Amino acid sequence: MALLEALLGKASELGFKAGVIEARVVFERGLARLKEREEYRWVTPFVSGSLEQRCRPLSLYPGARTVIALAYPWYFPDPAPWKPGQGIIAMSARGEDYHRVLRRRLEPLVSWLREQGARLVVTQVDNGPLLEREAAFWAGLGYYGYNCSLIVPGWGSWVALGLIVTDLEIEPTPYQEERRCKECGQCFAACPSGALIGPYILNPSRCLSYLTQKRGFLPREVRSLLGARLYGCDTCQEVCPENEGLSREQAQLAKPFPFPDLVNVLQLDNHSFKEQFGATALAWRGKGVLKRNALIALGNSGYATEEAIKIMEQFLSSPSAILRAHAAWALGQLKVPHSHLALEMALQKEQDPMVRQELEKALFSY
Repeated sequence: MALLEALLGKASELGFKAGVIEARVVFERGLARLKEREEYRWVTPFVSGSLEQRCRPLSLYPGARTVIALAYPWYFPDPAPWKPGQGIIAMSARGEDYHRVLRRRLEPLVSWLREQGARLVVTQVDNGPLLEREAAFWAGLGYYGYNCSLIVPGWGSWVALGLIVTDLEIEPTPYQEERRCKECGQCFAACPSGALIGPYILNPSRCLSYLTQKRGFLPREVRSLLGARLYGCDTCQEVCPENEGLSREQAQLAKPFPFPDLVNVLQLDNHSFKEQFGATALAWRGKGVLKRNALIALGNSGYATEEAIKIMEQFLSSPSAILRAHAAWALGQLKVPHSHLALEMALQKEQDPMVRQELEKALFSY
């Protein structure tokens, strides 16, 4: 008990809420969900490890005795209202990359565990196979919302999660069975793409957060659903009553980039992309995905400046077929008269069948 209390106190000093489970546990609930997703072909490419590895800590670390689950508040209030012509970046990608922040903050805790005699100390911050939400749930840190987010009392679902696996034996913290989602259904009703298909059931391949990160062509039927989203989607969390009333004291006060100018995004080169976004969690997807999303957002805006239209027309001759196709779609949505000629000229030169199809549909929309 003394070691557990010392651990929880040390974690709290570093800004974390912590809980402990035995490493021999099996995440039966998580395993059932993963099998369901495999059965329905809902698996996304962003996960690693087999089902066994993701749900059974000992399958990865045979000498482990304890898994420490940690939650860290990740809430950035909007510094100013969103304006047309701007993109929207989800909370998880605002401020410095949460992977870096949590790993840096975990270092003193790792050192402390080694001082207590630990030989095995492995950290994971959304970059390993183990199901972090499941570990946090069973460690009593929070409970699942209807939208599949983990709700941490006092912090809501605006949290970043991490794990430490160690061979140090620490008494488990109790699972809080009485804590439950209110099941008001607001997240279910608000989900733009219908990714929430039932209580605590998410089809991740339909989730707009995933789609904004997915490379390649986005289906036409989901482009209009993205609105001004540049990276990620927070809709189901924004409407959750558990996320109301969070104060600045509970917020990260780093400088976020919640609403970048879409025209500026289209003009990013490698240097300016790294300068503006290199330290954030969205950098890993690269500027190509961000530019594709910016074109979609401008197409959804219903209005674009003369400068924006000119730059979008330039993308009709981009070396990237993906960007050419989405530029054609966006211009077809806006239906600016003088873009008709640009689309016709692009169609005359275009060889890629998918881009030609987008150009033809854009012209037909006039």
